[in-house]
Amino acid sequence: MNTIRHKKIGLGSFFHEVNPETLINYNIIDKIPKYELFYTGRHAIKHLIELIDKQQKISTIWLPNYYCQHVTNWLKTNFKNISFYSIDPFFEEKSFNIIDFAKKDDVVILNNFWGIFKYNIPTTKEKPICIEDHSHGWLSDSCLNSQADYCFASLRKTLPIPLGGIAWSPKQNEISKNNSIIDKDPFYQIWNIIDNAMKLKADFITNSSTDKNKYLSLISKTEEALHNQHDVLKLKNEHKEYITTFLNKDYNFYKSKNLKYILEKIKPNKHFKLICNESNSSFGLHIIFKDRKKFEDFKLHLIKNIIYPSELWPDNILNTEFKYMMNIHIDFRYDFKDMSHIANQINFWTINKK
Repeated sequence: MNTIRHKKIGLGSFFHEVNPETLINYNIIDKIPKYELFYTGRHAIKHLIELIDKQQKISTIWLPNYYCQHVTNWLKTNFKNISFYSIDPFFEEKSFNIIDFAKKDDVVILNNFWGIFKYNIPTTKEKPICIEDHSHGWLSDSCLNSQADYCFASLRKTLPIPLGGIAWSPKQNEISKNNSIIDKDPFYQIWNIIDNAMKLKADFITNSSTDKNKYLSLISKTEEALHNQHDVLKLKNEHKEYITTFLNKDYNFYKSKNLKYILEKIKPNKHFKLICNESNSSFGLHIIFKDRKKFEDFKLHLIKNIIYPSELWPDNILNTEFKYMMNIHIDFRYDFKDMSHIANQINFWTINKK
């Protein structure tokens, strides 16, 4: 990737259209023998909760107090028996115990924060049912060796696809689709719109005549539609095949080598901490702050230098020392030249904030 492309498209944001043949293959069946695909991670988790509720009445659905606010609101719209438990999302809590707050007839949603969390899930008969979210830890060791009863992930966080979600059971519990999954034509337009936006972004990379505002407005439109759509929908065969093609790719190969390279270049500083775990892969380059003003100043500096980070997640209130987290993408779209650019800008900001 050259400097001209850097100036044109920047680093980050949603995926452009990608040729799957350019990515390293990975056989997901070797690690997850049985799974079901959905259009979104939200569809996957709703399907799992409704499946469990048919088998046993669910008293309370527990969510972490630090979670994607869009998913939280979406779930609260669909289920009225939701409560929250406290957890520090930036440092794995060895003392965290599900039984401290949840009962046998509850469902606990665990989040594999950034691909580095490993939960010690009880094996007693009195334990609640646990569903683990691997949306930001797809293919991490914690994902592939989860101890949860069920797992799900929003695949479009990692895969360059318009939409995609997955559900499976590490314990081989039944997760097959049921008759409540419906077919709704208007929803399928969302896939087509995002697919078009990805094509436009790919064209923008190579064709200066393309207006980036076209694909940005399309993505904004679809995100709003997804927030207001609540039915679990039937997956079209052509969409299932498309998702499966990209599902069988080794995304961690690129992330792990990029992360190792960039961590060696970022200089120590007093303004933030880096979240990383040498024994496990992470979703991206994760930077956490105590101070909101420094967080905003750092973010603005990156954007001015064509690096577009994401905040995971705004509007969450934490009673912890570190409160704000930024993710910088280090996926298959980028190489060591990109990592050097990111590291140089991080170090430049650090030096000037003594």
